[in-house]
Amino acid sequence: MSFPEIKRVSIIGAGWLGLPLISTLIKNGFEVKASTGTKSKVASIEELGAKGYYLRFDPTCNDTEDLIDLLDTDAVIICMAPRFSQHKMMTFHAEQIKVIRDEIENLPVNKVIYTSSTSVYKDVNDHVNENGETSDNPRSKSVLLAEEVLRINTDLDATILRCGGLMGYDRIPAKYVDGKKDLITGDIPVNYVFRDDVIRAIMKVIEVNDHNSWNKVFNLVAPEHPPKRTVYESTAKYGEYIVPTFISPASAPPFKIVDSQKITDKIGFTFLYENPVDFTYDEMK
Repeated sequence: MSFPEIKRVSIIGAGWLGLPLISTLIKNGFEVKASTGTKSKVASIEELGAKGYYLRFDPTCNDTEDLIDLLDTDAVIICMAPRFSQHKMMTFHAEQIKVIRDEIENLPVNKVIYTSSTSVYKDVNDHVNENGETSDNPRSKSVLLAEEVLRINTDLDATILRCGGLMGYDRIPAKYVDGKKDLITGDIPVNYVFRDDVIRAIMKVIEVNDHNSWNKVFNLVAPEHPPKRTVYESTAKYGEYIVPTFISPASAPPFKIVDSQKITDKIGFTFLYENPVDFTYDEMK
């Protein structure tokens, strides 16, 4: 059974992921509205052809009237990442999401996509799927609490996309370890996903728009998991980055390999880039 057609989409969090998502939606004929927590970025939203809003969630919203106008739509995509350095309280992000959910529940819209994180899973030194054991880490708990706000005891059709480390364009793995010495994680498998694949997955959920795409939790990680040292070495060429050195620790660091087969099985999603070694980046001049 299909749901009513989605023609209007609102994005909360028009940042590194949200801005190119706006462009993709507009190119595909959707009417788009989007918010940002940085006032100067409203112009960037409107230059793309969307209606822009300046909204902050601390955790209450600075402008409830604008939030309600933003939520006058067919589907809401929440790309608002937790800011752990700013807010140490574990429940802060969940309270932000609750403010959004409470307004949605008073409106006709009930379709929500939330970009979550695979950091919620515990490092079990093995493969994990959407039923994997979750971590007790405060950051992981913060994200899980936010997910629960949308999924538990609510009438929303909420789909959670648990994304791996978002890479591509100016997010170059080698940049983050430039010149570092004696890393012990060289043999740990990566759980990365290309930014365009996250956008494509969001578009696929909206396009399928039936019981297979809504009210689901989907992992979103490139199917192949090369070791970190391979990814660092292969991406150093995109800038004047010094490949880090590695040592073998006395005991191997814990890891996980996140499986994304469910999103393929349920809605037929295929990855543009299956191997993080093949991701494309902007060369730093």
